[in-house]
Amino acid sequence: MAKADENNNQAEEAEAPATPEGAAAARKKAKSGKPKATEEAAAEPAKAVKASKAAKAEKAPAAPAKAPKKAAKKAADAEESAGREARAHAKYVRMAPRKLRLVMDAIRGKAVGDARSILQFCGKRAAGPLTKVLNSAVANAENNHQMDAGNLVIARAWVDQGPSIKSFIPRARGRASAVHKFMSHITIVVKEREEV
Repeated sequence: MAKADENNNQAEEAEAPATPEGAAAARKKAKSGKPKATEEAAAEPAKAVKASKAAKAEKAPAAPAKAPKKAAKKAADAEESAGREARAHAKYVRMAPRKLRLVMDAIRGKAVGDARSILQFCGKRAAGPLTKVLNSAVANAENNHQMDAGNLVIARAWVDQGPSIKSFIPRARGRASAVHKFMSHITIVVKEREEV
């Protein structure tokens, strides 16, 4: 057994190159413990996988590049002007979405004059921000799209939930309860009434 070890050591010394790079490669090979034929066999399936991926990439059409936000916004604005719509947003309104939606449901689909009357006499705190957004949408329609303010209808209106402010309130026996103060994003879209 000792003679076999000596023969192996002599064979390794004979294979070791004189340069430092060659010595490092020899040490790496000795650590891996894999014969050269096994390493080549393991590399062949990897090469086959790379080749098949390259072939698929050539056959598949190139994925369209993601459009930047400005381009997407311009496309939405072009679509809006083609459909004769104007919109207004209010973001981070410090009111819960469910409270705003109660009033929003009352004005959706109504003429702008009727919606303003409903909001004025509604008696709910949510009417304030909704009135501001409605007036902004009407102003956008008049100034940016040259629409007649007296002929506008609320085409679409929705409230999305924004981030919430999280805090804690002390409770009995040393406990604490979480408090979530919700924010909302309001969007109102107006368009001209279609003549029937």
